[in-house]
Amino acid sequence: MKNYLIMVFFLAALASCRNEPKGSGADLATTEQQASQPQNPDPQGKQTAQAANQKQDAEPVVSSRPAFVPPQSQDVLTITAQNARGRAGMDVCVAIKVKGFTNLLAMQYTLAWDPKVLEFKGVDKPGLPYLDQADFGFNRVKEGLLPFVWINDALQATTVPDEAAIYQVCFKAVGASGQSSAVRFVEQPTPFEVVNVNEEVMELKPVEGKVSIE
Repeated sequence: MKNYLIMVFFLAALASCRNEPKGSGADLATTEQQASQPQNPDPQGKQTAQAANQKQDAEPVVSSRPAFVPPQSQDVLTITAQNARGRAGMDVCVAIKVKGFTNLLAMQYTLAWDPKVLEFKGVDKPGLPYLDQADFGFNRVKEGLLPFVWINDALQATTVPDEAAIYQVCFKAVGASGQSSAVRFVEQPTPFEVVNVNEEVMELKPVEGKVSIE
């Protein structure tokens, strides 16, 4: 918009310079005399000037484009948080297992639990290429949220056997004996997304687990 207005002002100034009269002194005197004489207002000319100003101020027409929709795969990735049990005050780890993890490039989601029952301790035993601590967002673990974003940095297809654990997440059981907390996969703040080697988006089927305190 800013560049459009600058171009309009530039063309207007150029047109003004080209239309300036180039007559003799007598012609200039005649012009001054005519300018000093009272003239009747010209409503039609005023309207023409207003229309020109409105045209200059108008927004340039920008054509809209449809939003890009990535191709969808018919395959489904199932991801499961295994059930676990532990004594109050002790550490307990939950394995994250997958099924249908074939020719994948990337995936993301958020892991969630009840922070009044489980206190986050860390993640361990990575089972994917290039998976490390940098793939987890630890700034919200006190809220019971662990965003996860993984990508094969070599941009090569990754396949792991069904029921293989891709990592485990460990907690301290801070709740009372008899309490429990679900360990769920949610879409806030990081939504579900799975991409295969063909750059197709796959469906993510989450299966929650439960940690029980003995």
